[in-house]
Amino acid sequence: MPTFRPAASLGAIALTVTALAGLSVAGPALAGPGVARPALAGAGFAGPDRGVVPPKNPAHNVSPDPNFLTARSCAGGGDSAACNTIVARAVAHARKVLEKIGGMSFSLPAYEKLTPGEQLFVTANLERIERGLPAIVVLTRSLDKVAQAGANADTDPPLAKVPARLPGGGRWISLGGNWAGGYDNPLGADYGWMYDDKGSAWGHRDNILGQYASSSSCGGRRHEIAMGAGHVTRGKAYGDSETELFAGICGPTPTDVVITWAKVKKLLRIT
Repeated sequence: MPTFRPAASLGAIALTVTALAGLSVAGPALAGPGVARPALAGAGFAGPDRGVVPPKNPAHNVSPDPNFLTARSCAGGGDSAACNTIVARAVAHARKVLEKIGGMSFSLPAYEKLTPGEQLFVTANLERIERGLPAIVVLTRSLDKVAQAGANADTDPPLAKVPARLPGGGRWISLGGNWAGGYDNPLGADYGWMYDDKGSAWGHRDNILGQYASSSSCGGRRHEIAMGAGHVTRGKAYGDSETELFAGICGPTPTDVVITWAKVKKLLRIT
């Protein structure tokens, strides 16, 4: 099982990452140009989206600016509109510095009505589609269960506990898992994984932007990515604890659906 080097703990925050390959899977694919999207209101720069995708990675880390890690509205696992607005501006700044692409574009009021796991699903997909990568199609209960076990323990999702066949009959051929502690909320965790990944050689980012399954790796059959997510507001060591679990699926879409990307797009007015 290939494992990325975990990030060192930086004060009250930490990140870890794991990946597990099953059958032979093609490496991450380079994406073509994405779709130009306006930045979240007040978030700053907006421009044509292309970004940096695996196997390429950003040249350096960018500390959050504005620094949501010290913002009063984000303290103690804050998930308020004020906190999310600050994090969104930090994401827009990091994207401008590292990739010359615009900030995230979605309905913040609608986003805040979602559960933390659903919010992690949203942020992972926004990172993917704004770089021209296929969206993760579904968040599932069985993958959520494994991801939540990691969040509860302040560690990566235990990938070995993912069943070989998921509800509906599809089978996974590759897995990836991320964990973050002390980043205040799902959007903050996404910032750490994508833009300030000190010490892990961008392993978290590679997981979020990974290919996972392809027509060739699935023998020409249906293929897609499913996801699980976990969240603890007050974890054992770092306070807020977040996990993501990505699964490349050959065969039918898992049937134990929490929410689909098609539904999220409508709720958050994502085009």
